[in-house]
Amino acid sequence: MEDNFQKMMFEWTELDKHLKKLNHKASDIRKQKDHLQGQLCDYIQENQLEDNIFSLPSLERNVSFKKQTTSESISYKFLEEKMNSYFKTPEEAQSLLQYIKENRKKETNVVLKSSILKQE
Repeated sequence: MEDNFQKMMFEWTELDKHLKKLNHKASDIRKQKDHLQGQLCDYIQENQLEDNIFSLPSLERNVSFKKQTTSESISYKFLEEKMNSYFKTPEEAQSLLQYIKENRKKETNVVLKSSILKQE
């Protein structure tokens, strides 16, 4: 079992390293894509092309311009701000926030974490 454990640990660590590299590369690609998207959307709006569908047969894709609305995430800070403006007293808001914090569902899992081995 010890040999199998070491093999599995090695394989897990290799996969972890590979995934971190892929995530870094995906992040770089996402930044490039977002930059180009900003330039393309500006051009489309400046030239009133919002209703067009841009066909790219060589990539087997159609690209269209859409307006997308996203909502702010519901963070603790957001809840605190909104409850303070809703309730008559800050104490009422704090009481409800404390109740929500204390009664959230909690789940405990075991996981492996890797870190870079420091060479001395």
